[in-house]
Amino acid sequence: MLINNYNIEIIRKNIKHINLKIYPDLKIKASVPDGIDMKTVERMIISREDWINDQLKKFEEQNRITKRDYVSGEDYYLNGKRYILRVYDSNIPSIKIEKNNIISMYVRKSSSIANKEKLINTFYRKILEKKLKKMIPKWEEIIGVKLNSFAIRKMKNKWGSCNTENKKIYFNLDLAKKKDVEIQYVVIHELIHLIERKHNEHFRELMHKFCPKWGIYHDSLNTVLNPNIDY
Repeated sequence: MLINNYNIEIIRKNIKHINLKIYPDLKIKASVPDGIDMKTVERMIISREDWINDQLKKFEEQNRITKRDYVSGEDYYLNGKRYILRVYDSNIPSIKIEKNNIISMYVRKSSSIANKEKLINTFYRKILEKKLKKMIPKWEEIIGVKLNSFAIRKMKNKWGSCNTENKKIYFNLDLAKKKDVEIQYVVIHELIHLIERKHNEHFRELMHKFCPKWGIYHDSLNTVLNPNIDY
């Protein structure tokens, strides 16, 4: 639907408030209550025009700088902190965390960008997997649920996804770049879906019970520099 020159996907849901989201691919989606009239929706969206423009500009800028060549001097994030990449010639591919917020990558000079990307993704995967193996059992016991399995994969617009039938959770690989409290929040969020599938009042009550500051972590994960989690 075209509103004030914005192409916006309108999604009607059983919710109380209008939720407006902008994604890294510059798509705009608005989740709106079932019974609300479109004039009200249009007024709300127009009132957020400055915010929409700001988010679109920042995503456009991010899209310009996210292309990676895996060369010395590039910025990378780990545990919520910014690191500088240093690349060294080596016959044994590896990555090490050094002092002064340096990540050292050891690869052959002839190594392709694809191979360097695979190496750093493996590095991120190992770090995140280690954290999840500690966090998940802890919160399974606290919440009173049991997961069958979990997996880590690249995801464009979600930090996590729960298959309630198979009791399997998928976590976004980019969580390795985030703070532990933010990773823990996603773990709690997805585990609660084993009790309540929808993002309704019952779900929010459970989130407040097990993660009282969940709103803070939700907002910090969903800044314009990160993918939006599908709430």
